[in-house]
Amino acid sequence: MNAPLIVTNTLPSKSFNTITQLGLKALNLALVHNAALGPRLPQGLVDGLIIDIEKLGEAVPGAKFAQGEAVAATSAQNVALESGHAQVKQIRAAIRRAKAPVDVKRAYGIGQKVNKTNVRDVQVAIQHILERAEKAPDEATSLGIVPKDIAKLKQSLAAITQADAQQEQKRATAPGTTRARNRTANRILAAVARIEGAGRIEFEDDPAILAEFEALGAGTRGKKKGDAENEEGEADPAG
Repeated sequence: MNAPLIVTNTLPSKSFNTITQLGLKALNLALVHNAALGPRLPQGLVDGLIIDIEKLGEAVPGAKFAQGEAVAATSAQNVALESGHAQVKQIRAAIRRAKAPVDVKRAYGIGQKVNKTNVRDVQVAIQHILERAEKAPDEATSLGIVPKDIAKLKQSLAAITQADAQQEQKRATAPGTTRARNRTANRILAAVARIEGAGRIEFEDDPAILAEFEALGAGTRGKKKGDAENEEGEADPAG
């Protein structure tokens, strides 16, 4: 029984273009010498390699796009937080300048610290103002808080909540896309290594053909000796 491929989600030491080229070279050798290598390779390895080479071409730009979306979502969240915090800050300042009683200031959240970059802090600060203003509209008007201020606060609260949800979704998606890309690339490298190994054994007495298989593993390897054995990974069935 052939051992399954062992792959990880870590970023490969080789570039994705290099991995693709290695995969194509190994695939060509595996197809040319299919009859000889077939018994030495895991079932479905060659078919899986074909799929993974195609998949990697789609996964690389996909991972970059997902990361870009995550950055954009974070930027949108920051803009929403900045706007909401600015409104809270100025309304609180106006209430203080109006010499409102202590209990009123407390009801509006004055005295509670707000981290302008913290979603929860800004949301709570806005909610305090909205709850008090809606509970005591005449009081709010006397403090200079008018309906359009309430409407603007509600818009800011909705924008912050939506931006936060989108940012969390994009941040969650980006690593998954990157892991899938890395896993595909590492699976190609694992398949290349198996094809190389099979060719080394099969053609050990044919220097010309042997050299083609040895070339698959030529060059500087990205990890120190022994790292492959120490790195955690999961077995992937060939294909």
